[in-house]
Amino acid sequence: MRRYRDELVLVAGLGSAFALTAAYSLLGKWSLWSSVMVLCLTTFYYSYTFFHSDNRGLKLLLFLIQAVVVIFYFALIYRVFGIIDSATGETIRPEWLDAMYFSVVTWTTLGYGDFRPVHDAKVWVMTEALLGYVFMGIFVAKILYMLRGDEQLSQSPGASSGDQGS
Repeated sequence: MRRYRDELVLVAGLGSAFALTAAYSLLGKWSLWSSVMVLCLTTFYYSYTFFHSDNRGLKLLLFLIQAVVVIFYFALIYRVFGIIDSATGETIRPEWLDAMYFSVVTWTTLGYGDFRPVHDAKVWVMTEALLGYVFMGIFVAKILYMLRGDEQLSQSPGASSGDQGS
């Protein structure tokens, strides 16, 4: 069981988030916020355990999977609430490609300006942009940590010029 803990955390997190999202008709927006929290906590589990693990490659992969799931999740929210097409000023229910595009543009805080959120989705857009900052910062930190660790492993003890005897 311990061997598959990371995979179980992923499945449990995704399953819980899906169940909470499905409970939208009963719980309203609280179910959406709760599911976002579950996805974030699951992702941050991989961040915390990353630095205490020998299997950092798997932890990084699962972290990236969770990040993509969060982006898809926000795209689903934008499909439900709708977005405003800036060219026409009309509120549209975007197709999946447009919803994913808007979600990625929001996540990366790129903001081309061709779509903008409806009033009810503004808090979701702000949340996604902040999560994008945090996730990308954590991702860069993990990559640098892995590169630094590989560099330290490739250096043998006593390889510096001050440690070598004559």
